[in-house]
Amino acid sequence: MEKRCLRFADISVSEKMLYSLFLMTIGIGYLFALTHMYYTHQMRDGQAGMSIQDVMIAYYGSQDQTRLGAAINGGPMEANLKSADDKEKILAWLSSDKSEARFTQSVAPILNSSCVGCHNPEVNPSLPNLTGYEGVMEVASSKGASLTGLVKISHIHLFGIAFILLLVGRIFIFSDMSVALKRIIVVIPFLSMLIDTLSWFITRNNPSFAYVVVASGALMGLSMGAQIVISLYQMWIKEFDAGLFLSDEQQARVKKIAVGVQAWALPILSAGKLYVLKTAPVVWSNTIIIVRKIALSAYNAARYRLNSPLVLSAVEQLNATQCKQQLQGKGYGVWFAGKGWLVKESLLSWLFFGSVEELESYVKRD
Repeated sequence: MEKRCLRFADISVSEKMLYSLFLMTIGIGYLFALTHMYYTHQMRDGQAGMSIQDVMIAYYGSQDQTRLGAAINGGPMEANLKSADDKEKILAWLSSDKSEARFTQSVAPILNSSCVGCHNPEVNPSLPNLTGYEGVMEVASSKGASLTGLVKISHIHLFGIAFILLLVGRIFIFSDMSVALKRIIVVIPFLSMLIDTLSWFITRNNPSFAYVVVASGALMGLSMGAQIVISLYQMWIKEFDAGLFLSDEQQARVKKIAVGVQAWALPILSAGKLYVLKTAPVVWSNTIIIVRKIALSAYNAARYRLNSPLVLSAVEQLNATQCKQQLQGKGYGVWFAGKGWLVKESLLSWLFFGSVEELESYVKRD
């Protein structure tokens, strides 16, 4: 007797909901991963947008600029630097003899304040180590990705993506389609992932293999996307289409139900419409106020983060401490990180003061 395999028509609605939410989450996560990859690699060649040249530089290197220089000069890490002066100091060091003494004096303080929070092997072992001179020198040359760095990323990439493809493929197997075609679609993303990862190492020595990296990565994404779309279609749309063919008796029953729903729903909708028309101006004005407060608070938080460091005299430090104590005594939150004061009046109201005079004026007015 031939064994019959399960299909989407055989599983419960609860299982369909679970599988659908998982597939949609994976799909959205993959789109974010593509966005992250774009912002990480674009501008490596000094031009806006992602290109095959960016991929070559990422793995093979560049004769024009170093990996660190590409990252901070129009690349993804430039925004993390506190000022343009910091960028110029690092670029000047890269264009010099790259001595350890000059690194310790002018470059290390910048990296410690702007980059080491993430580029630290204890926090993120997959990123270049910028905590010391030896680690920085690995990205201060025109060489591409290091062998040890690729090994770290590869094992994380293979383990993580393999589990995702396993779960997506396991759901896709419930699809009702040609067995041969189904097997091909299930196998393609795994083969593409392996080819993509191996191509990273080959591209370190032969930049032309960057085309293989792009092609295999795109094939993996398209095949996984096809599994997600086909699975969602067969779980819901196909089943819905199949259920549209109703008998005369079923159509009469549906019409009767629709008339009954309309009879009790119309008065509710009418009352709801009057309520909305009455309360809409109040809700709209309050919404505008809330959005304005959130936007202003976000702006002040950004100023607190990006403002230039302050140099305070002993008297100013004493006055600032007194003001902070007074505000905290009234239940306000107050933060100071050397660049100004961030004061939390309420959950949606945050203020920034860039000088002791502004802080004192606010305390007196309050």
